[in-house]
Amino acid sequence: MSIQVLNRRVPRLAFITVAVSIGLSGCFGDDDDNNSTPPQQTYSADIQRTEFGIPHITASDYKGLGYGVGYAFAEDNICSLAREIVVAKGQSMLYLGDQGNVASDVFYTWYNSPERRATFLAAQDKQVVDAVTGYAAGYSRYLRDKGVDNIDPDCAGADWVREITIDDLLALYGKANLRGGLSNFVGPIVAAAPPNQDAVMSSSRMRTVGPEPDVEFDMSTINVMNGGSNAYAFGSEVTGTDSGVLYGNPHEPWEGVQRFYEFHLTMPGELDVMGVAQQGQPFPNIGFNKDVAWSHTVSTAKRFTLYQLSLVNGNPMKYNYKNSEGVFEQRDIEQVPVTIPLPNNQTLVRPIYLSQYGPMLAANLLNSQLPTWGANNLAFTIRDAASENPRALNQWRSMNQAKSVEDLVDRMQDTLGLGFVNTIATDRYGKALYADISTVPHVTKQQLEACSANAGPFLGALIASDLPALNGSTADCEWGNDADSPQAGIFGRSNLPFLIRDDYVANSNDSYWLSNPKQPLTGFSPLLRRHLVPFLGPNPVNGVPLLMRTRMGLTQIADRLSNKDNLGGNTFNLDNMQDVVYGNRSYVAELVLDDVLADCRANPALPLSSGGTIDATQGCSVLGNWDRRNNLDSKGAHVFREFWRKVKFDETTDNAFSVKFDVNDPVNTPRGLIIDDNTRKALGDAIAFFNTKNIALDASLADLQYVIDAGNNNSKIAMHGGLGREGVFNVAQGPGLNDDGTYKPINTGPTYMQTVTFDSQGPIVEALLAYSQSADSTRPYHRDQTKRYSTKDWIRLPFSKAEINNKAVGNPLQLRE
Repeated sequence: MSIQVLNRRVPRLAFITVAVSIGLSGCFGDDDDNNSTPPQQTYSADIQRTEFGIPHITASDYKGLGYGVGYAFAEDNICSLAREIVVAKGQSMLYLGDQGNVASDVFYTWYNSPERRATFLAAQDKQVVDAVTGYAAGYSRYLRDKGVDNIDPDCAGADWVREITIDDLLALYGKANLRGGLSNFVGPIVAAAPPNQDAVMSSSRMRTVGPEPDVEFDMSTINVMNGGSNAYAFGSEVTGTDSGVLYGNPHEPWEGVQRFYEFHLTMPGELDVMGVAQQGQPFPNIGFNKDVAWSHTVSTAKRFTLYQLSLVNGNPMKYNYKNSEGVFEQRDIEQVPVTIPLPNNQTLVRPIYLSQYGPMLAANLLNSQLPTWGANNLAFTIRDAASENPRALNQWRSMNQAKSVEDLVDRMQDTLGLGFVNTIATDRYGKALYADISTVPHVTKQQLEACSANAGPFLGALIASDLPALNGSTADCEWGNDADSPQAGIFGRSNLPFLIRDDYVANSNDSYWLSNPKQPLTGFSPLLRRHLVPFLGPNPVNGVPLLMRTRMGLTQIADRLSNKDNLGGNTFNLDNMQDVVYGNRSYVAELVLDDVLADCRANPALPLSSGGTIDATQGCSVLGNWDRRNNLDSKGAHVFREFWRKVKFDETTDNAFSVKFDVNDPVNTPRGLIIDDNTRKALGDAIAFFNTKNIALDASLADLQYVIDAGNNNSKIAMHGGLGREGVFNVAQGPGLNDDGTYKPINTGPTYMQTVTFDSQGPIVEALLAYSQSADSTRPYHRDQTKRYSTKDWIRLPFSKAEINNKAVGNPLQLRE
């Protein structure tokens, strides 16, 4: 067979032609044709790229859609997906050298077992199976067409870059499911091991603890304290039209598995949807169709619970359990040997230990104050609801077909497939939706309280650290069940929050509570909140201090509706919303800087942590002139950032402020920064740092904050934005400061930003993919959108055939196999 590209022919295993138009509806045969017609190809898709490398894929079936997405994605990002499949299949030690990780390989080899993959596959709709099968075939087709030696230089010729099957993608999806749960505990799971079973667990091994051990665990990954996703949905009441307006801005790492890829799918009469998906996904996870637009933010809801087991005296592989009939039993902890491949035909065998709930944990690796397995006759295990959810792909496909926000809610409630995200949406009818309709363990307030009481000090300490923990010795503490849930052990539709309004909803990684201050949502399980303790006990609160970024987001809305922002009028449209979200205001600066400057001007001799003082007159003058934004031309933003980074401040408490949090005024409290030795040293140290690095205190942010364009001689692209901790809505952050006082390149921040509204012709969309389509620095789409983002220059997305034709880049590609 051959590949035909214009007039040049090259031997190939599959057939491809270049079309001269994108009128595709008549290009496909009927799968039910009789034997007298020519045999049909297994996969058939047409791809037309438009500006910035966005592929528009048209096919007559789901196999063809997946085929087109897989091929286009591989053109732009093959190394990333190939590497992630290696990790998901537990083969990093075999293939990735120094980047390999034994614990990761053991865990994912165990988790992504053939049995689990088969169960996952069996739960998929036929259309999903077809799309995933097509995706694997499209990816593999690209690799055959190009040849492994001719792909992205980052992985060209690597023996781990190979054709893939649906089985490889199932492992990928299995790993992705665990983001809010087990993937945060890989090390403690693989390290879990019982004490020597020949030794008796005696009092000499017991750890004596006080009533309240000092247990803390870094929940920033799970609770999105350091991230920055935002979303607004505006209804007809505040848009001045019959249609809604949406802004979505998920923040993710700029490299690796969580990169989004932008594409458009059309199957005439069945599907017409555009947006982005993370790698390996055949359906947009965030996007829009002709009726509905939606985005996601990471939810605060917990996806797991820890369980404390009471071990049988003298036997660390058994634990005591009272079953639902009140009968006491001794249940076994199972040892599962896991074999991982190593180079040179070597293997390594490590065990995973399992209770009835899930894998055992080396709890002392979570915090050294927690007991090792067997100490105090205790052990810890974990159950993860998302790991038991195979419905995410079905959910994406269903959401892609939504016809209104009410329809979208029904589809989410019926499938309950979202693993860790809120959904914010609007539609052509002018409705605005917030929902946390996702997989959450069915643990009520009453059960969490009862199942953590009278079981020793550790459960209370874990809950105080926002890790939901239960007594695993009784059936009373098993997760409950809802009749309206498709999965055992999770809350059903009637116990999950959502809100539909005509004015607006918003979310910036805070809980469901204050999606709209006019209609707070209350009464759901504490497991849906970031913090647990305030929502327990006889007098639970309704709310706790919001993230500074959330307060900024809600303040921006109020300022727009009152025209305090001086943008004109008092409604939201695409243009003024873009001005608002790219304003890069620092909410914390607006909140505290006047007090800081008043103190500094009164006494500019600021103390230093190293001893002595510094004259802060110049620094305070710079901050006084700073526009309190994080734009490229903002001068002094870096000084405030490093000052605030050093202030002892917990974003979700009121301990740094004189006016405490008021649940009845959550957007404006807490406030009144307490000026003390800590704050004065923080400012002195920030000024002194930049002085020692010869960085001007009035330097523009553009001189200090950037990303690298590897495809253009490693030139720098200046980046606006700041830290969520500063209350900057538009988060952009890197690993920290360079030795020279500039910032290390941005590697986490804005990803797919879409602004969407509707008219009688369909969706009107302007968007940006901040890091651009391709991780391959040799591709033309490596940093083209990044440059547009730097200059705040939005891109109008083509959706109709006419728009696609108008912005087409190159000839359509007809893929047949």
